[in-house]
Amino acid sequence: MRQGHGTNKKTMHPTTIVINSEIFRNNLRAIRQSVGGKVKICLPVKANAYGHGIEGISKLAEPFVDFLAVACLKEGVSLKSIGIEKPILVLGAIDEEQIPGLIKNNFEITISSIYKAKLVSDLCHKMGMTCKVHIKVDTGMNRIGIKAKNAPSLIDFVLSEKSLDLTGIYSHLAESENDDKSFTLSQIEIFRKTANYAKSKKADIICHLANSGGLCYFPESFFDMIRPGILSYGYFPGEKIATAPLNQINPCFTLKTKVVYFKAIEKGESVSYNRRYKADGLTRIATLPIGYGDGYRRAMTNKGSALIRNGKYTIAGTVCMDMTMIDLGSNGTAYVGDEAVLIGKQNGKEISVEEVAGICDTNCYEILSSFNERIPRVYT
Repeated sequence: MRQGHGTNKKTMHPTTIVINSEIFRNNLRAIRQSVGGKVKICLPVKANAYGHGIEGISKLAEPFVDFLAVACLKEGVSLKSIGIEKPILVLGAIDEEQIPGLIKNNFEITISSIYKAKLVSDLCHKMGMTCKVHIKVDTGMNRIGIKAKNAPSLIDFVLSEKSLDLTGIYSHLAESENDDKSFTLSQIEIFRKTANYAKSKKADIICHLANSGGLCYFPESFFDMIRPGILSYGYFPGEKIATAPLNQINPCFTLKTKVVYFKAIEKGESVSYNRRYKADGLTRIATLPIGYGDGYRRAMTNKGSALIRNGKYTIAGTVCMDMTMIDLGSNGTAYVGDEAVLIGKQNGKEISVEEVAGICDTNCYEILSSFNERIPRVYT
């Protein structure tokens, strides 16, 4: 068992996120088998690798992928600092003040307008450097990206600038996990026309569209490269695939902590802030050192569960900033130091991220990315 980058002692926090390295690598192998050897893989590691730890995950992934994708300059710099050599694509709109740092670090930059292209080009001239860029095309997401009808003019402009190397062109699918495929198919067709134009101007340009949903449900969206985020970490964006190789995809994430206090309370006594839990009878309460200050959601109050000593027990009372209490019942037993699993498996029982997301009325993405750096990541 080894620690994530920058974590020197396992004892820094009794709460840990454990990443099963072999499961993660198997997920990447399954994805590679699914798309074949000609399609490149770009792994999104933004948002701390969806909570899995950007530096540790990137080290594990580098031998298996062609690109790594981040959201901002800071994330890219953290990868450079640990010696990542694969190309790093910065997704999303770039802030003007970040452009010098993006160029200096040789990141591949997203461009969505002629205005931004000019800014990057002018700075490249001043710095005596060239910059690889990917043009983002809006095919229906309406977040960022140049409208498809205006994309040819941006493609032509970038190609005319000697300091800019047009490396890729991409878009993003808005609802590829949904049963209704009509909108996604329309996005694919819009992108295909733009990609064909780009290829006619520069044959080796990398065209990429497919996210996890595209990989799972729309093989026509693969083009030259895919960007499977949530699927790489073990979660399907929609219906699970039952056939090989994607049926080998599994979560690699476990959130666990330790019991730090144990007491019995009487009938009518309350637990935690605002007394939102009151005991129906004599019961036993275990306290865990995790709370919303770590990213464990307050919405889990009186609804979430923990696995302790072969039992699955409910959270008692309001989740605090640093602590969460568990009702073990009148017969439940726990000792200080016992393992408590909040996401993952213990002795044949499981609490899934999907279960937690359902309680919080959100999705797996938000739950996973909510856990902050106070919790050490450990890679087994």
